[in-house]
Amino acid sequence: MVNKEEILPDREFALDLLKILKIPLSVRRHSEKVADKAIEIAQKIKKVKVDMNLIEIGALLHDIGRTKTHGFKHALIGGKILKHRGLSVKLARICETHILGGLDKEDAKKVGLPERDYLPSTLEEKIICLADKHMAGTREVSIQERFNRWFGKYGKTKLLEKSKNRIEKIQKEIEELM
Repeated sequence: MVNKEEILPDREFALDLLKILKIPLSVRRHSEKVADKAIEIAQKIKKVKVDMNLIEIGALLHDIGRTKTHGFKHALIGGKILKHRGLSVKLARICETHILGGLDKEDAKKVGLPERDYLPSTLEEKIICLADKHMAGTREVSIQERFNRWFGKYGKTKLLEKSKNRIEKIQKEIEELM
């Protein structure tokens, strides 16, 4: 018997699932670019083993919750969609932890999510979270550029500043494994 945590679809299944669930084409293209960027980051890591299949499929499905909303809850909804379909719990965690730089209990409550941590903890979660922040739609951007855009749109809030610090910490942690 295969453990549910280990069930990972292949790329074709993941892309088909996004189409079946009517994820907008722009979001599907973004997800493909995030997958490409995540794979690029992961391939540079030499000091530890990275689950490349989880990286690819997790990045492709990280925004699957956008079938229902483009707000913060898309992370939680995405996790529920994947769990409901019997897919890996690891994929669900990638969905839940990719928003901003992850959210702690306090920040989750502020944005209307159930009060618990949504912080990326595994290397694969961190790689996908970082890769997602490097993609503005299908265009690659620096972390500074990504956050400058958000600061301009939403203001230099405490939430966004904490998020930027988390992402920079994740980036440094990953670079130390290269």
